[in-house]
Amino acid sequence: MLKVNVGISRKVSRDYNSTGFSINLEGEIGIPLDHPERVLEKIQEFYDLAEESLRHQVDRHEGDSAIASRDQEPPSPRNTNSGTARVRTPETRRESASTPTSKAETASTKQINYLLEIGRRRRLTTTQLEAEVAQILGRSVGLYELAKGEAGAVIDALKSGSKA
Repeated sequence: MLKVNVGISRKVSRDYNSTGFSINLEGEIGIPLDHPERVLEKIQEFYDLAEESLRHQVDRHEGDSAIASRDQEPPSPRNTNSGTARVRTPETRRESASTPTSKAETASTKQINYLLEIGRRRRLTTTQLEAEVAQILGRSVGLYELAKGEAGAVIDALKSGSKA
């Protein structure tokens, strides 16, 4: 018996966030090695099965019903204890914000960090960066109070040098 282990992974990105998917299949092939074409065909079947299964998982994750259910569920807590720097998560930002801008999901940590990096590259203070954000959105809002869609629009505008 020949043992086969097939692994496939895919990264799906949207709104400056990404989700990783992976699948590993293991099985046995009962074909003797003196028939290499048939062995390769069987291995290809494992890859095809893994690819189809991964495609199914990605489709389930991106389907309308999955997106709608994620919009209704509160976000799950994130582990932010990597390294020594304290990273403010959307959950802690929500708790510390005095007046939330809307019920929309707040910007991700990656989005906020990217905005701060853009500000550092332009040698802007946080206050100056927030002033640019206010110009882009047409209202005053703190970086940590941005909704996910607003953060995406601000990032796009800052990258292109225009207003949203």
